Amino acid sequence: MTAKEFHDGADGSDDPQVAEAVAAEQESLSLECRADPARLRRLLAPDFHEFGASGGEIEFEGTAELIAASTDPNGEPIRFHDMRGYRLGDGLVMIKYTSDNGERRSNRTSLWRRVAPGHWQMFHHQGTPTQQ
Repeated sequence: MTAKEFHDGADGSDDPQVAEAVAAEQESLSLECRADPARLRRLLAPDFHEFGASGGEIEFEGTAELIAASTDPNGEPIRFHDMRGYRLGDGLVMIKYTSDNGERRSNRTSLWRRVAPGHWQMFHHQGTPTQQ
């Protein structure tokens, strides 16, 4: 099976599943979403797991509240670039990008699954610090 690739800047019309997952990833990075635990929780699967850029492991329970408590909705937004998505199968998309959050730069990978038409949830995320 070949993964279909999507790069930001393209309209995504060649693969609507990838475009929807990329939109969900971008929403999860917005300060408005991160400051609203209910909104962020809707984007995280109950089996969500993360290996954070800090090296710690994070599970679903309490993650949205923890992120909301540490997010200033009027603060500096998380910047991202080179976001690209790959459809791994029907309803399964991997997204890769680099983020800049203040002084921290990380390479990031997320796995998203479609749980209903137009509704995607992230079930795995990894952030790895980088200098590049």
